[in-house]
Amino acid sequence: PQDKRGLYGAYYVSRVEDVCVVDDVLAVEGEEYDLEEFEGYSMEKDELESVVGSPWKLRLRLADEEGRGMQIHCRMSEDYLDIRKGMNVVGILLSTSREFVKLAAMTDFCVLDAVGGPVWVGDYPYLDKDKFLRTLGENGIADSLVDIIYDDNDYYEEEEEEEEEEFYDDDDDSRDDDYDSDDNNLEEGDTGMLQKLK
Repeated sequence: PQDKRGLYGAYYVSRVEDVCVVDDVLAVEGEEYDLEEFEGYSMEKDELESVVGSPWKLRLRLADEEGRGMQIHCRMSEDYLDIRKGMNVVGILLSTSREFVKLAAMTDFCVLDAVGGPVWVGDYPYLDKDKFLRTLGENGIADSLVDIIYDDNDYYEEEEEEEEEEFYDDDDDSRDDDYDSDDNNLEEGDTGMLQKLK
């Protein structure tokens, strides 16, 4: 039976299985282009959009540690040129089912270890980027995937450094008000999502 709590959210922690470019989301494998072929690409000068009115699309194939795959598309951007196979990716999936039998929606995805810092993949910025990265650090997901150094980096503004130091204090029991730590822990035997959101 359907759960009646509304939407459930869960982290989808995965790796890039393949990344390519297509002219249409329905394009088959033989119609895919290697991302390397788009060196020097810019959204402002998208040749396909100037000819047919529709831009190139990034196609990203992801898989988690349980082998569950997902394919996503979004408008191609110069920000995506450094994405490579094997990079770590985290996003949030939404479902009306506690077991996530069917997805209702998904957020933009963060490629954590892209060159130059995290790259956000998606047509719409659903997530508060700074808060999302801070939360990944607090709950240990980021540390389990890649060694992200939060000091002296481009992810946060300098004026937030004092707040971050307090947030990562091992002796500090405080948590972001938007998350309930009692609701975040997966029960033993759950279906692979590392953490569930409130």
